[in-house]
Amino acid sequence: MTIKEWIIAFIKGKDAIKQQLVSLNQGATISAAYKDNKTQEFFAKETLDDLHEVFAAAKKSDTDTLYSVHVACYNTEYNLKILVQRWKECAVHQRLFFYFVNPDSQTEIKWVINPWLHSRVSDDKKLENGLKSLFSMVEEWKG
Repeated sequence: MTIKEWIIAFIKGKDAIKQQLVSLNQGATISAAYKDNKTQEFFAKETLDDLHEVFAAAKKSDTDTLYSVHVACYNTEYNLKILVQRWKECAVHQRLFFYFVNPDSQTEIKWVINPWLHSRVSDDKKLENGLKSLFSMVEEWKG
């Protein structure tokens, strides 16, 4: 299963009970629009090397409370390392979420973090160890 396929399944599964999803558009990103006028923009990234487009979208989310940005990537040590390195850039955007996924995991399939919120409730000195703990809940993607 690709990351894009996982995102689509995740969005549809999450909406199965509430049935609030109005449209699901696939292009360079996946955009989910809901009945309450909220929009979620999903970026499928095998690696977190290039976050330029993500940060541009995150800036939009800073001024539009109905818009949020979601990044799904494989659960790898490399992606975790990039998140740690770019943490301060990520933590300034309130509606930016990261999903670390392994669709083939025998344990948990994903872990999710909102750096903005996490940075307000946790100790920066323990950031890397805390993220490694979350990382360990899902088997590492070996692709």
